[in-house]
Amino acid sequence: MRAYRLNAFGLDHLQRTELPEPQPGPGQVLVKMQAAALNYRDLLVARGELYRGVELPLVPVSDGAGTVVAVGENVQRFRPGDRVTTLYKARWLAGAIRPEWVGAEPGGPDDGVMRDLACFDAYALARAPRNLDHRQAATLPIAALTAWQALDLAQLTSGQSVLILGTGGVSLFALQLARLRGARTIVLSSSDEKLERAQGLGADIVINYRRHPQWSPLVREATGGLGVDAVIETVGAATLAQSIDAAAMHGFIGVVGFMGGDEASIRLTQAVLKRLRIQGLSVAPLEQHERMVAAIEQGRLEPVVDRVFGFDQLREAMEFMASGQHFGKVVIDFER
Repeated sequence: MRAYRLNAFGLDHLQRTELPEPQPGPGQVLVKMQAAALNYRDLLVARGELYRGVELPLVPVSDGAGTVVAVGENVQRFRPGDRVTTLYKARWLAGAIRPEWVGAEPGGPDDGVMRDLACFDAYALARAPRNLDHRQAATLPIAALTAWQALDLAQLTSGQSVLILGTGGVSLFALQLARLRGARTIVLSSSDEKLERAQGLGADIVINYRRHPQWSPLVREATGGLGVDAVIETVGAATLAQSIDAAAMHGFIGVVGFMGGDEASIRLTQAVLKRLRIQGLSVAPLEQHERMVAAIEQGRLEPVVDRVFGFDQLREAMEFMASGQHFGKVVIDFER
């Protein structure tokens, strides 16, 4: 069967190969993979820059969607023909995450989805939303679930406001999910074209941070001087101080990314006097994923897919994502 393996770090070492077809063991599900969606994490893995060690060779890419082909003994959750997606934290079913569950992650350290057939533990998969095709469903496991969890922890509700940094996958899911909650949305980007597209998705206020590098006063002004109830902080160290300045009293800041650096200095007096909650987070358990799927179906939410590549174009897809040109998700269709 077709597959990719990363034999050494660097995009030049993403090699198309042939692997034997797997068979499901007890408690496992065999999935015909039909699509994959890229995350910044996948680029870090391929470059050897991930925050933890990854052993090679490795089948890359964490997020995928497909159809169940067969199930092993004692599997009750799925049956052949079911449409599924991967689950990034494959052992995290509910409650708080435990240290021993951290390492079970497809796309590194475990093998990922860039293969025609893959075996997964039955609880390392989730049902795909009925209203989404396989390319759309593949975008959910990391980006959508991270946005969902951030808004859930913020307890964002109708009439409140949220500041969203950027227009990547997590950011646009946060925009769409916040609208489902009835919240007012403010989106930052360096591109007027992307901001216009964000408005097309329902963004209430947009700010070009290249034109306005000190954007936090504009955010406060847009909220009547109060600040936003929640911030989806996708950048990290470079913007955290302004995110704190833009937040309202008792506000929530969900730190979900670190492309702008992972070592930040903050004014503790501001955080204390505002009674802020600053929460680092990365996805959520299966229980939350299933709640998200139900909300996506009920709200008829459709993920924003920027560009679709074919199976043989993995390197090109990675390079496109690395360029930062994308608006939403970059997807690989295995049937192209």
